[in-house]
Amino acid sequence: MKSAWKSDIGKVRRRNEDFILADDERGIFLLADGMGGHPGGDVASALAVGSAHEFLVARGGETGDDGVSFLLAEALAAAHSAVARRGIEEPDLEGLGTTLDIVYLGRGSAWLCHVGDSRVYIFRRGELLQVTEDDNLASLLARQGVPPAEIPPHARHVLTQAVGVSDELLPEIRRLEVEEDSILLMCSDGLTGMVPDDIIAQIVRDRRNGLQGIANRIVAEAISRGGYDNVSVILIDPEFRRPPGESLLLPGRRNN
Repeated sequence: MKSAWKSDIGKVRRRNEDFILADDERGIFLLADGMGGHPGGDVASALAVGSAHEFLVARGGETGDDGVSFLLAEALAAAHSAVARRGIEEPDLEGLGTTLDIVYLGRGSAWLCHVGDSRVYIFRRGELLQVTEDDNLASLLARQGVPPAEIPPHARHVLTQAVGVSDELLPEIRRLEVEEDSILLMCSDGLTGMVPDDIIAQIVRDRRNGLQGIANRIVAEAISRGGYDNVSVILIDPEFRRPPGESLLLPGRRNN
């Protein structure tokens, strides 16, 4: 597999609260966005990614395909516990929290685990499809039938669950059957809050400069549109070669 990544502090923030890790050798990719405006957002994101990765490295080789969903749930639990414990141990970091997305590749499948409003997309057949569902108030109100015009703008920034602070986590955990030439894109909301999906798709279509060139251009686009938040992306080309006629499987969304 091949991957590329890019992270930028943006034009407004004083520190980068995003944290990403790309482990091509093991097929483990993680992205976290510490809760903006809260103390220690950068601590939370780094701790969540580090704890989940450590767990997956230690336990991933013991798990077949049938156990991957449980493995990801355990990795998420390890991250949640580590972040929550740090917030208890250090009073100055009370309220420590972060989003967390995990992509785990192996044997022709891509597995993902998602909490928060960072996103995972898949680019296939020239189209960019959002795979994850945002855990924020705007998404919740939309699912409840509130018209878009009546959803306040700030609702997009109010998380309904986050690693380290939620009493109970209800993650999206699912398997994706990836077609040939598909690209997976993981990103923080510093990208999706600034750049429309159709513009992201347009950039991904142009592969002349490879994955790293795409990552650089995507982040530059977010910065050029204001860069009001940290912006991070990971692009993954799984290089799976599936038989002709088999298509992408997008399992149903999580029940809420």
